Amino acid sequence: MASEDLLQVMDLEPPMGDLSTGNRLDSARSVWTTRRSGEVGMPKKRIVHQRVVRLHGPARLQRIGLRPAPGFHKCGSRLDHDWITAFRVLARVEGRWTEVLSKSGLSRPRTTALRWFRLPGHVVDGVIIELRGCGIDGGWTGWNLATGALVLEGERLAPLGPRFERRLAVTAMTLDQMPRGITARVADGCVRFTTKNFGVGFRLDRPAFSFLGLGSEEPARVATNLLLTNPVKCDQGLQFHGVGEPPRMAPAVRCDQIGSVTVEGPKVTYEVQTGAQRYRMVWTVASAGLSLQVVREGERSEQAWHSAAWTMGFSNAVAASHAVGNVRTDGETGGMSVPVWINAPGFGTWLLTSDDEAAAVRCESRRHDGINLVELKVGERPGREGWHRLVAGRHEATFSLRPVRPPQPLRRGTPAVVRRALERTYYVAPTFRADIGSLSNSGVSMLCPICMDTWSAVLPRLDLRAGQEAGPTGDELMRISIERWLWDGPGYAAGILSRNGRFHAADDEYLMTGAAALRGIGDYLTQAATAGWYREYRQVIRTKIDQARARDLDGDGLIESRYRTGVSGTGQWSTCWADVMSFGWKCAWSNAILHGALRALATGVTRFGDDELGQELETWRKQLHAAYRPAFWNEATGWLAGWRCREDRLHDYAFLPVNGAAIQEGLLDVAEGRAVLRRLLAEAERVGMPDPALGLPLNLWPVPDEDRADILQGYPFGYYQNGGRTHSQSRRLVMALYTVGMQREGDQLLRQLCGGFATASTFGGNQSGVDWRAWDDAPCGYEGLLTDQFGLLEAILWRWAEPAQV
Repeated sequence: MASEDLLQVMDLEPPMGDLSTGNRLDSARSVWTTRRSGEVGMPKKRIVHQRVVRLHGPARLQRIGLRPAPGFHKCGSRLDHDWITAFRVLARVEGRWTEVLSKSGLSRPRTTALRWFRLPGHVVDGVIIELRGCGIDGGWTGWNLATGALVLEGERLAPLGPRFERRLAVTAMTLDQMPRGITARVADGCVRFTTKNFGVGFRLDRPAFSFLGLGSEEPARVATNLLLTNPVKCDQGLQFHGVGEPPRMAPAVRCDQIGSVTVEGPKVTYEVQTGAQRYRMVWTVASAGLSLQVVREGERSEQAWHSAAWTMGFSNAVAASHAVGNVRTDGETGGMSVPVWINAPGFGTWLLTSDDEAAAVRCESRRHDGINLVELKVGERPGREGWHRLVAGRHEATFSLRPVRPPQPLRRGTPAVVRRALERTYYVAPTFRADIGSLSNSGVSMLCPICMDTWSAVLPRLDLRAGQEAGPTGDELMRISIERWLWDGPGYAAGILSRNGRFHAADDEYLMTGAAALRGIGDYLTQAATAGWYREYRQVIRTKIDQARARDLDGDGLIESRYRTGVSGTGQWSTCWADVMSFGWKCAWSNAILHGALRALATGVTRFGDDELGQELETWRKQLHAAYRPAFWNEATGWLAGWRCREDRLHDYAFLPVNGAAIQEGLLDVAEGRAVLRRLLAEAERVGMPDPALGLPLNLWPVPDEDRADILQGYPFGYYQNGGRTHSQSRRLVMALYTVGMQREGDQLLRQLCGGFATASTFGGNQSGVDWRAWDDAPCGYEGLLTDQFGLLEAILWRWAEPAQV
């Protein structure tokens, strides 16, 4: 065959026209890695990205080319072009992985032309290109760079594997003796069981689910399929693609299996042989849940690009599902130890357990494919470079999958709507992604340390273990998220940005990111950190504090952004969470959070005997406190403005969360805080703010185009961040009411906000837009679910939890 770019080779497609699957031989993926020699300033473990070539047979490598490409998209900023500074190429030669090229210290390219590197002319049957360093984000190489910066020239010496699909033989079908509470029927090539709380369907042609419904929160929702299905593509069930060969059990084109399926009452048994691996999988349906017994027998050990004894591929358009568990930091990212909670917001939560050593779980979100994967593995070991080894011999594990309800740590007398709201959001609040090793904006979105103060206000108060001793805790989820930020892991409004060829921390533009992350660290130090953890991270924390201090550009104690000036007409993005509003220079919201962060940090470091740093932080806090009101008080309105721009003008549009945060964090005294809140509530009534069941607007007055980022200009008041309603950041106003003793008003607002949670009408599937609502209730959001929405649990637990839970 002729020389070609092996990263552009398409696999075979089914003969189905517009239902093409887009299969390729190459793939981008992320892996955990440790520091290598010469990698200075890197964490002990971090996530890097690879580009792999899953060859179907031998190929001869020739050369690799590098070029600039889009870097990690931090959102709310320009998409900078990054470049590779360090990489290595691993190739499998005669069954052994060999490093055939390694480069580091590569300079910034002067042009967009490819820079070529000659490769040894080995005959290989698999390639891994691992990006270990890049110009902007250092050691945290990203998916965009891996998919856009590389060309790999070589000559394939073998054709693509042929299309090859076999069906299982149905050897028994008996449904006439079903246990009480379970119904079953056969239709569309599947057998489907329904119970009070869930429904499950099994394909008869291959080992896979056809349907998975959950109605533990709302019985009617049991009829909705949570899985992503497609007539010619099956992302469910048994999957296997060995290194150096065509896929054997793939979503499309190839289903190389021999075996049978039997259905005997509530028991479905698959007996499948695929290559050197033989599986016996027995699913048992009971009214309380499902169990899966897997026996895998391998004639020999095999390396696989992708392997799962059973896959559940959830449609993220139906629900922004996410799995929560203890992360394993080896091999391909996404590995977790059981137990694991699988949350389908609005539908309920599955608890996945196993007591067997051979059992493992891996989870991955593929936003671009509309799917979130939960993979069950048996007798596999993660390879350091990201592949998976199926160990030879007999391996057995039993998994349990059952619907669970969260605890109800609320006092007697809690309003029913509040109790229902907590029930529907308790397990949803930790929006976690194992494949990025962090809490995130949602189970389908990116990590966002700008929300760290929200997480620290809620997650440590939740009992996430549901009686499972080995389960995760809110403090543990906080820890790993904090560590990634401390080591400059990129994310939304986090990491490194560039401007005119010069680099700076994203926190210099998004002041709130640094403030919120420091608040999360302060709370973690105060509540959960060990002395050993503080010793390990003290210097990195100190560096982050010093960087924040350096953002006080005029010495008044408040931090400012030299890049985002807040000047009308500039069309700039924001310094805070409201990213398409032109908050800038002195940001009242970010500085309010920073005030709370300094107080928490001072308490936290003093807990570990760091009295000198604690006093330094307290001195800074007092200075910020003294400067805050004079900087942001608006005499004309009797409340705080949103920002004071570089031209020394106040920008005030009756911002509810800004005033709420300042009052909650103690920047106004109780009497004045109470007066401010009464004025804002009166103004909300005057302008006709709708029922808060679907959320609160950030601002009660329209923000003109000249004070909005370019992307929001031209849209009417009530649309998205310009007056749109959301539960995100609503906790601040409710907590402010409680802070100043306005309990009646706080209770009323909390009950109203809980109405949207109780009906699950304010969070939904990816890109459903229900995370924001116009004043006529029309969706005007984007994600469908935002992690900040569940900050309201702080107010629920503060007001109504049993004393031990507060």
